[in-house]
Amino acid sequence: MRPLRDYVAYVIVMAPLLNSVSGIAIDLFAPSMPSIAREFSVSDGIIQASISVTLVAYALGQLFFGLLADGRGRLTALLPGLGIFIAGSLLAMLAQNIETFLIARSLQGFAVGACQVCARALLVDNVKGERFFVAVVYLSLAWGLGPVLAPFIGGLVEQYAGWRWNFALYAAYSTVLLVLSLRLKESLPASQRKTLVQSLSGYLIILGNLRFVCATLALGASLSMFLIWNVIGPFIARLLNKSPTWFGITALAAGLAYLLGTLLNRLLIKQWSTKALMLSGLFTAGLGIVAMLFTPMSIGVPALLMGIVLCNFGQGLLFSNVVAFTMTLYPDRAGATASLLGCGMMICAGLSSALTGHLTITNNLVVALLFCGLLGLQAISVLNVLRPQRSRKVTENEREAIL
Repeated sequence: MRPLRDYVAYVIVMAPLLNSVSGIAIDLFAPSMPSIAREFSVSDGIIQASISVTLVAYALGQLFFGLLADGRGRLTALLPGLGIFIAGSLLAMLAQNIETFLIARSLQGFAVGACQVCARALLVDNVKGERFFVAVVYLSLAWGLGPVLAPFIGGLVEQYAGWRWNFALYAAYSTVLLVLSLRLKESLPASQRKTLVQSLSGYLIILGNLRFVCATLALGASLSMFLIWNVIGPFIARLLNKSPTWFGITALAAGLAYLLGTLLNRLLIKQWSTKALMLSGLFTAGLGIVAMLFTPMSIGVPALLMGIVLCNFGQGLLFSNVVAFTMTLYPDRAGATASLLGCGMMICAGLSSALTGHLTITNNLVVALLFCGLLGLQAISVLNVLRPQRSRKVTENEREAIL
């Protein structure tokens, strides 16, 4: 009995570590983007597009490794995924041109899908009862801490060692995880593995639910807002003659605002309804846009950062509640739901990051309008999530999620 408990504890530790890879995949190298653009003699827009490339590959990776994990087993997906991430990190570190660099970032993004899908699946397979819910909290915190700490660490590495060492850090961290993952045991019995047809039919059922699609759009808009400062911040820092470390500190503040919103959500969830928390998140993000407009026709850093902090805090109130709602829709298809949700979020974030990279940021008004468009999409989507569809009976799970 003791060895089993020890192994479950090991899984509870390993799952957040694996999930943290998805949290740092974008943010660790973000402070280095101006340096990479300068070294490869490309425009800011092209190097910013590397974020979109990574996110789209991440979306596809979640679908691919989700199918592989359900059809062939968790380790069959996880171990090759980590190997691909290591290879992509080393290729990026040694890249001599932008084409090689973008290929490397695609490999990294694709491989991250294995880490996130398998981290969730390992917990579902091995951890039961109240311990499972505690483990999920650790999983969420690991993902949330990545965007908070990674830009700060990446800024220090960029300033004192150079951008290539950030990718060396990616490779080293994922190598440690690969070695630690060799202790994991396959947790999906052969009798429970799904054929490709079974998995794809489940995807079609989920995608036919309008409320799921709206929830995915709401979360995609949330992730997009969270990433905007990481896309534009390094170049604003360069424009203002600030160091990469300065950007890392501002990104740390923006990330902490999201974590504080998430923690406040957990404190209020027993007193407030999920609906009230979602609407409060939308309202707080709206206040953030208003704050940005205090200095609309210039890059007013205090107003801009205050607005971003408020927007991120609002997303912290909203994000986990929308995720919880989606997971109640199809409890018998939790893996497929999570894969499609993650894929849709990354596609939304990839498209918005590509748009952001093509914008010329000359004042706060441009940034505020970008946030306003995303918040409008999110508000419409959330209101559709909160309003039961007329075309079918609302399930008990859905009703509990929005009351």
